Amino acid sequence: AVGDSDPIIPVTPSRKPIIQKAWLKPGTHLSCLGSDMESKQEIESTIFQGAAFYADDRAQCIRVGEMELPIKQGVVSATGEIGDLIDGKVPGRTSDTQTTIFDATGLYILDLAAAKVAIDRALAEGVGLQADL
Repeated sequence: AVGDSDPIIPVTPSRKPIIQKAWLKPGTHLSCLGSDMESKQEIESTIFQGAAFYADDRAQCIRVGEMELPIKQGVVSATGEIGDLIDGKVPGRTSDTQTTIFDATGLYILDLAAAKVAIDRALAEGVGLQADL
């Protein structure tokens, strides 16, 4: 299934790679969301070789993200954060055939921002219940 896909978003609890480099077509993008604890890995470490890859939080992804094991194995070294890419501080994809990887372990600040939007919208629309906890 991954051989015909442009974007691939694995979200599994896997501790061994379930996606192999040989299966990917040139220019594939992977958004890796399942590796959020030490030693979890969804994609083969060699997929990082030659890829442009970015973390939501570099330190956290090196510790518990998809890039944790490829870095420990010496396959690659750490790279920029997605915010650095958006700000133009680090280069993006260098060709249409280069693999790109977004390593996301999750940031609490995003959860808080989403919760605020939901609460504000519920209050504005007069829906939901308030509870004193």
